[in-house]
Amino acid sequence: MKTAFFSECSYAPGGLKAGMRKAIKLALKYKNLKSTDPYEVSVIFTDEEGIREINNNYRHIDRATDVISFAFAEGEGAEYAPFLLGDIFICTDVVASHAEKYGTTFEEEMIFMVVHGILHLLGFDHHKAAERAKMRDAEIVVMKQIFPQWKGRGEE
Repeated sequence: MKTAFFSECSYAPGGLKAGMRKAIKLALKYKNLKSTDPYEVSVIFTDEEGIREINNNYRHIDRATDVISFAFAEGEGAEYAPFLLGDIFICTDVVASHAEKYGTTFEEEMIFMVVHGILHLLGFDHHKAAERAKMRDAEIVVMKQIFPQWKGRGEE
């Protein structure tokens, strides 16, 4: 498995890279996929302006958000590159405010964004209640393997 990290802002993940890679491997395992297979994921850090532009251009929602994922398994030609999972864009500004809002640490929120993003790339969604429940369960299972005290963020 290959994980590439890029930054479009001043943030550098430094010591969090190992935890983010572990989160991705655990999410793959949750879906009964092998992290030894040549999967590829990019994690891109951006600021509020950058994520707002992405959110507006692709989702037609004109506001900043915490994470947006683009799955390469969707769309034309996806069958030719089954191991290219996609890109995860994370807004570090929103992550910092969410850490304060939900009573988590910045590290926990960053890892949670990676977990949330990779689960989207693996086909999870949260638009309907049943889908949301499955995704929340997966998030908790993965997060507890990294942060045993994790109980979720108390959101719906």
